[in-house]
Amino acid sequence: MHTGDRLKTAVLLMAYGSPTRMEDVMGYLEGIYEGKPVPQYAIDENTKKYRMFGGKSPSNRIVENVAEKLSSSLSADGDFKVFLGNKHWKPTLDDAVSAISGFSPENVIAIPLFPFPSKNVVNSYRNPLKESLEASGMDIGLKVVNGFNEQELFLKSWLDVLEGYVSGFPEDTFYLFSAHSLPTTRSPEENYRQSFLQTAEKLASMLGLKHYGAAFQSRGKYGAKWLEPSVEDALESNLGRMGKSLVAIPLGFIYDHLEILYDLDYEFRNLVKSRGKEYHRSSLPNDSDTFVSCLKEAVMSAISSNK
Repeated sequence: MHTGDRLKTAVLLMAYGSPTRMEDVMGYLEGIYEGKPVPQYAIDENTKKYRMFGGKSPSNRIVENVAEKLSSSLSADGDFKVFLGNKHWKPTLDDAVSAISGFSPENVIAIPLFPFPSKNVVNSYRNPLKESLEASGMDIGLKVVNGFNEQELFLKSWLDVLEGYVSGFPEDTFYLFSAHSLPTTRSPEENYRQSFLQTAEKLASMLGLKHYGAAFQSRGKYGAKWLEPSVEDALESNLGRMGKSLVAIPLGFIYDHLEILYDLDYEFRNLVKSRGKEYHRSSLPNDSDTFVSCLKEAVMSAISSNK
């Protein structure tokens, strides 16, 4: 329990979440499908993915490190406390709200850990968070950050990763920036698309890349309409103008998890190799100091916008 004066600001980092052992994969899927029967393909696919990587994703550890670093950085500049909440695993958003309630903060700045703005994605975090906060009975101000790609240090966090890396490849290498595809049945997701494409264009220009493209990965199995082009289509349409290598840059992601390690480094790698090309993939910002500073920028911007 927080003692003394009321905590000024709780910062809540929100992630999708991931189980940490094989025995929990089924419970994880049941939570995602919210009581509906889990399709067999989802069971088979996720069992295969998690088994390949020892029953856990690296994402939990990375997000925990980010939270610890952000907490240390913010605590030097004011009355902040950082919390973690996952949409589909522990600690859940309800767990986070319970922890936050013990400190009676005046405000909550909530940041889903995805870089590009999407009304549908942000609402998938905001809505259950608001329900949980209302159920807790707290009288509290809430600001949810919908993307942070416009923070100055977002580009810097990627430049730190890419500048030395891309210099090691021949001039005719093809660089493919990727972001998670989203269903467009309810919304065209134009803001998300344009933010991703514009950021990819900026980075390519800053890095002096001559051959590059941008596409969407990890399309789900449901729904007829998703953001295009897919990374698979982008590969096929650019085969004639790339040298011997393709370098994947998962710009729409921040940290390593199975949609990188499996969807790109296993499935997409095999497709690239089947077309006679070498596959390479850049690192991600993960828990780098620059990325943590980017999140701090986002927190401060959110606070300023409330004044």
